[in-house]
Amino acid sequence: MATEMEIESSSTKSGPSVELPENRFALELEFVQALASPAYLHYLATNTTNEGQSLLLCPRFKAFLRYLQATWTRPEYSRFIHYPHSLHFLNLLIKNDAFCRELAQVPYRNFAHQQQYFAWQNRFSTLFGCGEQNSEPATSAEGENITLPGTPSS
Repeated sequence: MATEMEIESSSTKSGPSVELPENRFALELEFVQALASPAYLHYLATNTTNEGQSLLLCPRFKAFLRYLQATWTRPEYSRFIHYPHSLHFLNLLIKNDAFCRELAQVPYRNFAHQQQYFAWQNRFSTLFGCGEQNSEPATSAEGENITLPGTPSS
């Protein structure tokens, strides 16, 4: 059995250890959820590395995105995500370089935002319906029938 000293010496030989922040979970969760915003994706696409390459096309950044995908798509982590579009966009950022290049264009950012809005609108109407139809006529406080806008009058 290895002693504590042997473990410490073997870990220092492999290179300097990097201290991870205590709030790493919260930082990663916040970053992953920020990926649901087309405006933030546009910001990332317009930033460049020191070599002049778009951040979204940088191999080191892509490796970081792959790490996030491997972690945050697991059920024990994904249950904390409030914006599921973030995982969809994360997948697109990893697999589709054309998507990453297009995000630098303002019209494409606006298009992605519009499509996201339509998806949310459709999800809302699918989950909650378009409202209940009230078969009884509305009445005022005095008991008089009221015709509501958009309803046929009798």
